[in-house]
Amino acid sequence: MARSSSGATGDSGAAGSPDGGAPLPGGLAGVWRGAERAPVPAEPAAPAASDAEDESAALAGGVSADDPEYKRAKKRALNMLAARDHATEELRSKLLRKEHPEDVVDTLLDRLTASGLLDDEQFAAGFVRARRESRALSVRALRQELTKKGIPESVSEHALEDIDDEFDLAYEVALKKARSTANLPHDTRLRRTLGMLARRGFPQSVCMAAARRALEDA
Repeated sequence: MARSSSGATGDSGAAGSPDGGAPLPGGLAGVWRGAERAPVPAEPAAPAASDAEDESAALAGGVSADDPEYKRAKKRALNMLAARDHATEELRSKLLRKEHPEDVVDTLLDRLTASGLLDDEQFAAGFVRARRESRALSVRALRQELTKKGIPESVSEHALEDIDDEFDLAYEVALKKARSTANLPHDTRLRRTLGMLARRGFPQSVCMAAARRALEDA
């Protein structure tokens, strides 16, 4: 006996199960086909390292804080810093002369800088202020001394940028010299005063103007 047309239509419209078993009802079959076509969600990315973790890794430098050589270098560096402030390159040179390994020294300096115990900008500002007060040095002389300490040029210029007129300081130096040579001939006094100002790095025009004014006022 022939099958009815309605039965044939029902069989052809049913979808098979995913494992080849009994057909799924029409509604579930659509859900299954949609799930097969849906993209597989990507796995979530691993969280990025925090800034603190990055900094810690950068400072580690492959040298452990428990390394005996590191401890010796650190003790020596802290003793030097307790005596007076140091520029970074100045402290580095001293530690290397004491034959501490270069990688240990560089790691130590990174950590001291991160902790604020080493600060070239702060050092340069204090150095300029102290030298101006104690030795009355010119901008040129101060720049040379900062260079010898290993201070970068940009840091030096920032520390010196507030000094815009050197005549007053040069005059103070010249006046002291003029008064201490009051019993000498004028030309001798002028020559000695100019020599002192030149040794402190003042420009020639400033030296001459300050020396002449000082000799008049002394």
